[in-house]
Amino acid sequence: MKVFGRLYDTMRPTVVEVEEGVIKSVTPAEGRPEGAIGGDELILAPGFIDIQVNGFAGVSLNSDDITPEGVRKVVESLFPTGVTAFCPTVTTGSRERMMKSIKAIVEACKEDEMISNYVICIHVEGPYISPEDGPRGAHPLEHVRDPDWDEFRAFQDAAEGMIGYVTLAPERPGAIEFIEKLADEGILPAIGHTAAETKDIEAAVEAGARLSTHLGNGAHARIRRHPNYIWDQLAEDRLYASIIPDGHHLPPNVVKCFVRCKGKGKIVGVTDAVFAAGMPPGIYGNVEVTEDGKVKLRGTEYLAGSALRMDRGVGNLVRFAGVNLEDAVRMCSSTPARLLGVDDRMGEIAPGKWANMVLFEWDGDKCELKVRFTIVRGKVVYSG
Repeated sequence: MKVFGRLYDTMRPTVVEVEEGVIKSVTPAEGRPEGAIGGDELILAPGFIDIQVNGFAGVSLNSDDITPEGVRKVVESLFPTGVTAFCPTVTTGSRERMMKSIKAIVEACKEDEMISNYVICIHVEGPYISPEDGPRGAHPLEHVRDPDWDEFRAFQDAAEGMIGYVTLAPERPGAIEFIEKLADEGILPAIGHTAAETKDIEAAVEAGARLSTHLGNGAHARIRRHPNYIWDQLAEDRLYASIIPDGHHLPPNVVKCFVRCKGKGKIVGVTDAVFAAGMPPGIYGNVEVTEDGKVKLRGTEYLAGSALRMDRGVGNLVRFAGVNLEDAVRMCSSTPARLLGVDDRMGEIAPGKWANMVLFEWDGDKCELKVRFTIVRGKVVYSG
């Protein structure tokens, strides 16, 4: 298999040769080789990696009736957005419901090798988060609780070791010891949905926390000028920061400030997509999707995840933060791969890496991209 396009970082016409799902060679080319996928007008980039997906296209990974078939639908719905790997996110709920979500993801991976290759790890967001309005976000208060290592071990046993990172509030009783245990087991501890004081952030980072989950969200509507937990996390060089570049969760000027403060190499673009992503505006249970694409709890101004697509998120990062296309692509590919320790197999177009790639048209004036081909392990899973 051969793939041809203009490489996203150099814009040089390039041909990538693939064998058995792995990149064999990456070489300059004068034109498209016969039989190659792609074209001179298309940008060739590593496939996007979304480390926070709660659902998509009408399917919630956290519903009471989630099944392996539902997980498969979420995965297939992400193909047109250029995503080639993701972290299904299990959010705060009863122990039984969270177990059900975890088991459905595991079963889907067992049933389908493609899904197994697509899932990097499971992200558990909660239930060990702040109970306060604002920091708690849309997580149900009745299921918010203190960190419980025995419960987490039960989650990990059900996941058969697939839980790879956990978002929690470091101010909760027992949270720092919990973070230390996560880090000792090679699981990424992330700070999020928190009302932490400076000392709590410092203790969490010393214990092993390395990521701020959707920084600037899962926060009070009004906080003191300084110090506060947003400044504390921005100033901590050991923390990566994931952000949701949909224009609703963070205003464009805040995205620009966050990127300039953390540095391009420490920003991870995520969608935080929920079941309403890919759905038309309307009311869906207790969630409303507005005409401008905002997802909020019905009757409130509280955001309830997002309807963002990663292809649009890449364009928004260019538009909002003033970075170039290469930087925006890296924030959604090589940077999350490095954070999660899977950069040995994905996140770059290089020999020996998995053949996870995306070919897209790019309108630099509008900062918009249109995915034409998505390739996972050397297989074209979307063309359009």
